[in-house]
Formats: sequence, structure tokens, C-alpha cells
Amino acid sequence: MKYIICYDIKEDRIRSRIVKYLEDRAFRIQFSVFSCKCNNKEIKNIWQELLRITEDAKNPLLLIIPVCKACDSDILMHGKPLEEDRNVIIV
Repeated sequence: MKYIICYDIKEDRIRSRIVKYLEDRAFRIQFSVFSCKCNNKEIKNIWQELLRITEDAKNPLLLIIPVCKACDSDILMHGKPLEEDRNVIIV
């Protein structure tokens, strides 16, 4: 399934760790928005790691949205993502 992952973190150090983690697992659409294709187990692992990374953040916001195939085809986007979509293998 496809997922949209968003975050809003004020602390530079923590935000940098999130970016580094997500860049290895997803492609970047905007500065704080990523997309990835993975199964239930993989997205739960990503969620747990994001929670761990942000445990010391003040007022962190993490959001993971599942996107079904039907909804994916209805997504409207204007402009070019920061990265081109690529097949990402999560190990």
C-alpha cells in the first residue's frame, strides 16, 4: 500500500534525524512530506522508529496516511516533487 508521511518538528536535530531516516525509506514530495509503498509490518516499523526519534521533541506532529489504489489515482498535484518517484526497498 502507498502511504503519505508528514511531520512538523521544531527541533533541528530531531528533524534532521527524521529526514535522514525517511530519505532511506521513501521519496520526498515536499520538505516535510514523504511517500512510500510498503506493507503493514513495514509501516508499523517506520511508525515505531519515528516515535522513538521524536520522543524528546516538544509538541511533535507525525502523520501517516494510507492511500488506497483508487484514492491514489484521484490525487491532484501541481508542481514537481522534490524527488522523482522511485521504487524504494525497505529492509
